[in-house]
Amino acid sequence: MAQVNSATPSRTPLPRLGVWIKTARPVSLSAAISPLLVGTTVAAYQGQFHIGLFLAALFSGLFLQIGANFFNEYYDWRYRSDTANSLGASTVIFQGTMSAQQVLFGGIGAFIFAAIFSVSLLVAIGPAIILFGLAGMAIAFFYSARPFKLATRGLGDVMVFLAMGLLMTWGAYFVQIHHWSWSAFAASIPIGFLVVAILNMNNIRDYQDDLAVNKKTVVVRFGPAFGKRYHATLIIGAYVAVTGFVLAHLLPLFSLAAWLSFPTAYTHLQAILPTSNRMVFMRGMKQVSALHLQFGCAMAFGITLAALTHTHF
Repeated sequence: MAQVNSATPSRTPLPRLGVWIKTARPVSLSAAISPLLVGTTVAAYQGQFHIGLFLAALFSGLFLQIGANFFNEYYDWRYRSDTANSLGASTVIFQGTMSAQQVLFGGIGAFIFAAIFSVSLLVAIGPAIILFGLAGMAIAFFYSARPFKLATRGLGDVMVFLAMGLLMTWGAYFVQIHHWSWSAFAASIPIGFLVVAILNMNNIRDYQDDLAVNKKTVVVRFGPAFGKRYHATLIIGAYVAVTGFVLAHLLPLFSLAAWLSFPTAYTHLQAILPTSNRMVFMRGMKQVSALHLQFGCAMAFGITLAALTHTHF
């Protein structure tokens, strides 16, 4: 226990705002924005859009993602999954710019804000929305924390797909139209593929660190070469999925606007597939996060255009 205390001073000054923002990992927040935009526009296409409900869902989702990032930072430090030299970590605890307690409280505080924004959804929609919030919080917390440590057990990809793909996209739809929708489900698939691609790019970059601590990600289990092929499959799969769902008349034709982001996807894959350079993978993290946001915004724009022009499935 003394070793733990030596890594972080007992009295760390209150960090500057920039340190809090860094630990929140703003580049990752597209993982919450894209599914919420797409799910909401599918509901708008079907005739329902309430700006207040959208904003409440958006801020709840953003704070849920921020909380997950703080908890990930804290538990990776606590369980020795990260070191001061880890590329993936913000390393604020190791640097002493934030104490472990401050990072933990940051996660708890973000979850509290997510719950506050969810109250308006609870009042407007009813108790059913609680299930979305509880499921999202549980996945976000136990992604890194014991007893489940989902990421360490190799379940991170599945859980991220469910939380940031299906739950967020369909949840955004559900706050507008309170029933199941195959269209919202279809819209969640390509968004889910790309959010898993963000995680997988992280795991490719952190392969050496994860291998050292026996963190059984897909990349650690099957190797970096497989990880890069898997990465390409996820990204190409997103474009195949949106096209297939348009052909199946589950999404409007203008959803194909998502293809406007393909040049970013091509440039990204061209950069990371032939290399083993970790600094290229670092840049790849920003590229794939930008791709996820571009794809989601373009798809949402297309669905909105279909709603405005009354273009049917």
